[in-house]
Amino acid sequence: MVTVSAQTLLSGSLEDTWTALGRRACYLCFPGISPALPSEGERQGALAHDLDLPFIGRERQMALLSVGRPGPGSGRAERRFAMRGPLVSIAGRWQLQPGAAGVVHLGLTLDYEISGPLKERAVNELRSRSPLPIRTDADAILGRAVDDFFEIRFAEDAAAYCERVRARLDGPRPS
Repeated sequence: MVTVSAQTLLSGSLEDTWTALGRRACYLCFPGISPALPSEGERQGALAHDLDLPFIGRERQMALLSVGRPGPGSGRAERRFAMRGPLVSIAGRWQLQPGAAGVVHLGLTLDYEISGPLKERAVNELRSRSPLPIRTDADAILGRAVDDFFEIRFAEDAAAYCERVRARLDGPRPS
């Protein structure tokens, strides 16, 4: 599992932000996510997730989005969601904290679960480009390198997503 995080500030109320993060439109801001075409959607409501992965390049998967509903007494401090696909599944948490003068601190944590076959493809592609001699520990070295490259890419996606949501939710700033 790869975990990345990003954060931003936005103007508005905690309640309005929490409500907006419960809407599907906020998740369409995620890099590579779009509504699936009827011919692609295995299930109604599926999302197309275009991945741009190190060593592998572009891959498309169908993902299902679920947005958590709070339990009694859980408040408005966190909104959980998941996008599950056969190649990459993402479990996310938005953390909301009120700030001064109508500012909301918005933190995002994403846990990426990469399928075994996808990681193996990336390792094999890296192996084909690598000057490493064939050794018993080469797979471990290449596996760690793939994890590092995926983490960098996913951190970039998390930062981009956080900023897109901020731009979508943030009202005009006073002059």
